[in-house]
Amino acid sequence: MKRLATAVLVLGIVIPLQGAIAGSASTSGTDIAFYHPGSSSWSIPGSGDFYYGAPGDTPLLCDWNGDGIATVGVYRESTGYLLLHDGNRTGAADYEFYYGIPGDRPLCGDWNGDGTDTIAIYRPSSQRFYLRNQNTHGVGDKDFQFGFKNGIPFAGDFNGDGIDTVGIRDPKNGWLELARGNYSDAPVVEAFFGSSADTLVVGDWDGDGTDRLGVYQPGTNTLAVTNLFGADRVAKVYDLGSGSGVPLAAEFDGSGGVATTYPERDAATVEGVVQPAAPAAPATPAPPTEPPVQEEPFTVETPSTVPASPTVKSAVPVPSNAIRINPGTNIQSVVDRSGGDATFLLGAGVHRQQQVQPKSGQTFIGEAGAFMNGARVLSGWQRDGSTWYVTGQTQSGRQHGSCVSSAPECNHPEELFIDHTRMTHVGSKSQVGPGKWFFDYGADRIYIGNDPSGKLVETSVTEMAFFGQVSNVTVTGLVIEKYASPAQVGAIDTRGNPSGKTNGSNWFIANNEVRNNHGVGIKSTDGSRVVGNYVHHNGQLGMGGDGPGMVIEDNEIAYNNAAGYSYGWEGGGTKWAYTTDLVVRRNYSHHNVGPGLWTDIDNIRTTYDGNRVTDNVGIGIFHEISYDAVIRNNYIAGNGFGHSAWLWGAGIVVAASPNVEVHDNELVDNADGIAGIQQNRSDAPAAYGPMIVKNLHVHDNRITMTEGETGVVRDTGDNSIFTSRNNRFVNNEYILKGDGRQFAWNNGSRTLQEWTSYGMS
Repeated sequence: MKRLATAVLVLGIVIPLQGAIAGSASTSGTDIAFYHPGSSSWSIPGSGDFYYGAPGDTPLLCDWNGDGIATVGVYRESTGYLLLHDGNRTGAADYEFYYGIPGDRPLCGDWNGDGTDTIAIYRPSSQRFYLRNQNTHGVGDKDFQFGFKNGIPFAGDFNGDGIDTVGIRDPKNGWLELARGNYSDAPVVEAFFGSSADTLVVGDWDGDGTDRLGVYQPGTNTLAVTNLFGADRVAKVYDLGSGSGVPLAAEFDGSGGVATTYPERDAATVEGVVQPAAPAAPATPAPPTEPPVQEEPFTVETPSTVPASPTVKSAVPVPSNAIRINPGTNIQSVVDRSGGDATFLLGAGVHRQQQVQPKSGQTFIGEAGAFMNGARVLSGWQRDGSTWYVTGQTQSGRQHGSCVSSAPECNHPEELFIDHTRMTHVGSKSQVGPGKWFFDYGADRIYIGNDPSGKLVETSVTEMAFFGQVSNVTVTGLVIEKYASPAQVGAIDTRGNPSGKTNGSNWFIANNEVRNNHGVGIKSTDGSRVVGNYVHHNGQLGMGGDGPGMVIEDNEIAYNNAAGYSYGWEGGGTKWAYTTDLVVRRNYSHHNVGPGLWTDIDNIRTTYDGNRVTDNVGIGIFHEISYDAVIRNNYIAGNGFGHSAWLWGAGIVVAASPNVEVHDNELVDNADGIAGIQQNRSDAPAAYGPMIVKNLHVHDNRITMTEGETGVVRDTGDNSIFTSRNNRFVNNEYILKGDGRQFAWNNGSRTLQEWTSYGMS
């Protein structure tokens, strides 16, 4: 690696570096730059001093475009954003995207040997590396577990094969582990390496194409170039003179360039750099035992592994200059008079009927026990026979959506709660009884069938908690409840106007509880990350949205479509439309009235990875009239029994969508197994080519079926879906408990023997 590593790589030498000056020497192409975190200024040989990034950013120095010259970049931990520059100068980022979540630790390297450095992150909470081969937002091309919790990552080409590999070091005791390759395996090196007072740098110090570790000691301003492999522990010690700050090593002169000449100290007296003795260097090329580039084998989950619900807590630290807002204060007025970089701490208690349109860059953090509540408390009740009513109710939100027959008023956004329990909205006063309520919009009256004495009675009035066509907003650590959001509008909605194309971008919505709102819990758009939220009992959907580059991960999505929308129209756990590169991973979607996870209309390059999807009334994972997708490593059980006709109750359905790979999933006792369905959607826009089931590759799944079928069917078109569109099931495991005819092909029910006779397995 002819560039380096990030500035968070803190390592050191066991004893102080000591020795006499022995002359001058070049580091043969690898040079030393300094970054000053307090001012975000850089000192780079040949480029002088300049500013890039913001105070508190983590610096990166790598060859982002493959020209042989390392240039600056920064990682902003509070938002997970990377800002990479193709020059060593002040200016706008050439690459700006997010990768990872707050708390991740960045690094960079050439992970595939193509000569260009790309980003990666290490997630201490799970001890996993996520390596990406492009400097863009997306899914890791490799992800694997290595190291230990709270380790600090680094990378380099330690065997000269042109591919960088990762390492990890414990900053508390100096224990270091170097990976055998970029996959889960025992380390090739284990050793104690240094003290936390010093800083690790990585470079090709002698120009032989192989990287070595070096350690910088600020007390003496020296750099010791070490060799973990073989007998020579310290090859050279350089005096860096008056440089100061966080050191980073890289090539700034292109391939074959000459680095700055530094005075060299005598390294003969330096001992104890590495303890114990390290093993020989790894062989070149990388060991042949490396497994294929793929996800780790899927581990079947059991009911005992159902995750705990996400915790409502801030996902970002509260800065000392945060502006505190107590309940009763008008939040919008404080926002309006504050700057675009302001952080607001919403104090514990109920912030009632507050609607906030942030400025770009603002952060909203909930103190423990902070609620944003969109409902009005009702009082002044009068009795009318077996009912009670209150007057003066002039609110009436936008009506929208298709309701099931048992919930004819679902398209009114007003809800009513008695002691936090949702009542059923009925269509006439005569239907009012216990647990039911009626809104006489003409008379401005609300009727209920429960005695309100001594109870908290609330009705939803305010439409949204947060909204706006703005960017880089953070909302975290809040309970957001009882907003009168219409169908297809979120209580948190990252748009300026739901009826137009007014998308905001790059919101970070994390660790909130979003519940009992009428429409959608969270509606997100371009580049937003929705992480670790508990989204439940919302009236239409838990989540939805549109736009490029969104990540939806580690959320619990449960009991949504509580208002009774027809989920054939739109209702259930989630629904995204018009997305590109959407990533939906490690979510737990369950007990929703409709599909658990749903992409519908022009979703391109969707990834569903590692989700748990159980007990939803509709399909488990539904990819409909969309395009390329990967559905992998998901646990899907007990879905589809509310609509199991034909194969519409399957755990996974790919409908009128080409180029979908379904692999390494565990499906258990859904109404049907895995289905490809060519439906008649002549009304669909087909913006990116024919919406047909083509190149459907279903492989290496385990499918347990007590009833229902797995296979491919059509209700339109010709038989090419079976004969010439490259739709195939390969190497799947079936556990059949039904009548034996549990496969569908060529629009008929088939036995396992017939299924295999068609070339399926």
